[in-house]
Amino acid sequence: MHKGIVSVLSGLITGIVVVFGLIALPYLMLAAPTTGLPLTALEPPSERTLVLYGSDGKAFAERGGCVDEPVSLDEVPHHVVDALLSMEDQRFYYHLGIDPIGVARAVLENRAAGRVVQGGSTITQQLIKNSLLTRDRTMDRKKKEAWLSLALELRLSKKEILERYLSSAYFGEGCYGLRAAAKEYYDVPVSELSVPQAAYLVALLKSPTYFVENPKAAEKRATAVLNAMVQTGKLSESRREPLEPAVPHRVRRGERGSYYADWVAETLRVPRTGDYSPLPVQTTYNPALQRLAEETVETVLSEQGEKRDVGQAAMIVMRPDGRVLAMVGGRSHAASQFNRAVQARRQPGSSFKLFVYLAALRGGLKPSSTVVDRPISIGNYQPENFAHRYRGAMSMRRAFSSSINTVAVQLSEAVGREPVIDVARDLGITTPLKPQPSLALGAFEVNLLELTSAYAAVAAGAYPVKPWAITGFEHQDEYSEPPRKAGKWLLEEQEDMLTLLNGTVDHGTGRRARLPIHAYGKTGTSSDYRDAWFIGFAGNLVVGVWLGNDDFSPMKRVTGGSLPAEIWVRFMRKAIERDEGFERKLPQIAAFSASPREDAREVELASSVITPTTTSRSKPQRQGIEVRRSARATPQRRRGLFASSRDNSPYTLGPSDKLADRPKKQGGGFLGGLFKRK
Repeated sequence: MHKGIVSVLSGLITGIVVVFGLIALPYLMLAAPTTGLPLTALEPPSERTLVLYGSDGKAFAERGGCVDEPVSLDEVPHHVVDALLSMEDQRFYYHLGIDPIGVARAVLENRAAGRVVQGGSTITQQLIKNSLLTRDRTMDRKKKEAWLSLALELRLSKKEILERYLSSAYFGEGCYGLRAAAKEYYDVPVSELSVPQAAYLVALLKSPTYFVENPKAAEKRATAVLNAMVQTGKLSESRREPLEPAVPHRVRRGERGSYYADWVAETLRVPRTGDYSPLPVQTTYNPALQRLAEETVETVLSEQGEKRDVGQAAMIVMRPDGRVLAMVGGRSHAASQFNRAVQARRQPGSSFKLFVYLAALRGGLKPSSTVVDRPISIGNYQPENFAHRYRGAMSMRRAFSSSINTVAVQLSEAVGREPVIDVARDLGITTPLKPQPSLALGAFEVNLLELTSAYAAVAAGAYPVKPWAITGFEHQDEYSEPPRKAGKWLLEEQEDMLTLLNGTVDHGTGRRARLPIHAYGKTGTSSDYRDAWFIGFAGNLVVGVWLGNDDFSPMKRVTGGSLPAEIWVRFMRKAIERDEGFERKLPQIAAFSASPREDAREVELASSVITPTTTSRSKPQRQGIEVRRSARATPQRRRGLFASSRDNSPYTLGPSDKLADRPKKQGGGFLGGLFKRK
């Protein structure tokens, strides 16, 4: 009975071969999807391994391809080829790239098992698929794969096909080619691979990523490879019996600066030249500050993260000229390679007010200009303060340090939303921003690296500051400089911005970040406590901190002035002592040759709300508005920005309030009539 079935199957298979030869082959020849086969595409990857060096001259990470020179079949042990063909393509030497018998056998075995246990692709098809085609499971791709496999068999010998396959196959862990895999997993040359080692590497080929992450499954498949070698007569029962799969026991050393290394590697595009030697890359990475940054983040979150529902953190440490010294992209690189310092876009909250106030300074206002904290309404938009109360007239410096939302929105409306966006763009923000009233309060997402660079521009007194890390290849270049066009323009409002930022740390929402030296910064908290930021600088260190959760769930009342400021100040206190390159004084336009901008980036204020200040001590003409004075202050003339009302009824922006030509810059001025009472 069994022999009868075999006979029938044999006849069926023979029929399939005949049909293929008489019908399928001419069809494939006539329906060729391409006009030629680019053999260069079948060459093994030659992306060089990047070896990253820090400012101390020591290597701290490797990135890029795990590749090595192509193998020659003459140096590959016979049992490696036997293991490969026994498991992947037993009829390799008997088909022309497509194996109808192998396909039929796979169909029968899969049907008997009730699931897919064997594939029908040949080594030639796998080489074509891996090198030239996508993974799409479509008839068009299958047709291309079949024709290209046939074409390849007609152009290359079996030995050449095997060599190209073994030199380019993916073995997991970023390793392409047998030579690189042998070194990565067993630290041996190809010629010294044992039978169990060969079986394990062949086992990985089916699903490299899965088997690397599941060693037990990989061990089970390696056992199947050894058994297949016995079934095909390539390994005797007596030799097979004592053999066990050679599961690699690699000891992974702890790697600091993993997120930093990822970021640097992603900025490099190394051309494929056929050079497989490692490429040394010199960077600005500071191992001492990196260690301190990681330890500080983890210490604070270990103490308070769980009870405050804080799951993730990110941190950037840079110099005012943009050189990045350290980077924390999350709590665990092993658990998640998503770099929250670079890739994540989150709402900056009040830390975005840097751009609003800088736009106001460009418009001629000063930190001492008087503004009024009061309820306002712009259409259906009614911003509220954090404490849901209003304080009346105050200086612009106090409004900034106390992070008054209503004042920030009024300033944005006075100078115009587009000029606020222009300021953000000038300082390096590239993420989408829309001219909506909520812009002033950080409603549109940014990333930590760009936001920290924007604050670095204030520290440097020049903009834009472009983050950079590479100082040379092979050897450090002592004359390395920031990217082109970085720090091109002089930030003429630096002194006033320093006054505002220092006030936040001195007596405002960032009081927790006080240091023994002058410190400058700004807090930021998005709605429902989903994001908390503190960005600041002291001396020649600029540091940005973000806290939040990947799923955007709220934290428990975590504001920028709480845990982010705590991380910032703990880091800075120790960094001042440990950073050998730390300078207490702010640099004078650090490493930049900045000049005043010729295309004057001045901001226009609504002409209907500007009134020149008087030069005498007599009461200025207020044109129907009034300015509140503190009861404790001695009576004196104050420069008013927004008129206050005697009640807390909302004010609505009037349709007639439009931007007009800006008059000459003045030290202050009244902006009465910008808002109309409902």
